[in-house]
Amino acid sequence: MFKGKSQYGGTRLFIDHAAAAFQRRGAKVDVIDFADAVTMDEALGILLAGVAQGAADLLFSINVAGEINHEGRSLAQIYGAPHVVWHVDHVLSQQARLDAMLPGGRLLMVDPTQIEVLQSLYGPDRFASLGFMPHAAIGEPAPEDPDPETFADRRPIELLWCGSIQRPGERSWAAAPAPTRALFDDALDLALSVEWMPSHVAFDTALAARGIDINDPENRDARYSAVYIDLYVRITRRFEFIKAVAKTGLPIHICGVGWERDLYRFKRGTYHGAVDMSQAAAMMRQARVVLNTNANFGGGSHERPFSALLAGAASFSDHSRYYGEVFEEGRDIALYRWRDLHAAMEQLHNLVARPETAWEIARNGRAKVLAGHTWDSRVDNILAAAGLETDVLKAA
Repeated sequence: MFKGKSQYGGTRLFIDHAAAAFQRRGAKVDVIDFADAVTMDEALGILLAGVAQGAADLLFSINVAGEINHEGRSLAQIYGAPHVVWHVDHVLSQQARLDAMLPGGRLLMVDPTQIEVLQSLYGPDRFASLGFMPHAAIGEPAPEDPDPETFADRRPIELLWCGSIQRPGERSWAAAPAPTRALFDDALDLALSVEWMPSHVAFDTALAARGIDINDPENRDARYSAVYIDLYVRITRRFEFIKAVAKTGLPIHICGVGWERDLYRFKRGTYHGAVDMSQAAAMMRQARVVLNTNANFGGGSHERPFSALLAGAASFSDHSRYYGEVFEEGRDIALYRWRDLHAAMEQLHNLVARPETAWEIARNGRAKVLAGHTWDSRVDNILAAAGLETDVLKAA
């Protein structure tokens, strides 16, 4: 497994959890850490040095290393093993890596709609495998709270937000010619007018309305510009959600970067600054309700709801198609809708005011995460993406 740099240590912690899950299945796992490499040549030297450790059956990385090749050969070809790359950021933000990747790559995404856009952009034969793998919970399972009273006593943090904040600001296309501005504005308005729409669908719709053939390969790079719609939707909706939470006056603990200008909004807020993901998971074990926004992965997942439930807290998240499939709303998870933040804040206020309700959701959700949303469950997704039988490790 290849382990690179990561904000908040997130993807590095994911690799640690993945390695441990494979080891529990009986696999010998070597983790090659190239985070300290300063130059690409230095990183390549570290990655290639792993060949000396012997033959590999599978390579795995998160976001990175799929694009690396040496003398015209990919890492998969050099190691003689399938290389699965799990993209936890929107794939439209990864154009340079995807364009540099040699044919035959194996990719997993955290939102299944991103499979569609890659097939559309690169054609059906560019990748050996494209699949969906939702996030898994990180951290260790919290002891189960036997009753609402114990739940409240053990958890002094009534409401927790872990994440950065950005203000929407000027649109990045504001200085473009008028026709271009109109194109982007129309795509953004469309994406924000509904509960959720994939950014590439909104942008393709705006292009098609102008008579632009989205199936013409000459327009491929233009279609990648949907990444700017994705970014602005995510920033806008997160900021609107944060403002709505602040207006409730609920006591809240906050961790993340970029908050200094907005802490005044929270009359009962406690700010912990930036913390790494392992610290955030520890804070979740002290929380009753953990907030989440999933705005750019409305068909898929974010790790926060799974981690919160594993930590024994109730998760309060925006709806996604995937959460709707794997959780029972109101029983395993609390979900809100972007198009009605007023109702969402009433829902949140009631959840915080009623520990017995939060305890019930936390207890049911914890059981569901333990049954199917830890890294032990995601091993099979990775094996399948590699073209390996899911019982190969049991046989070993």
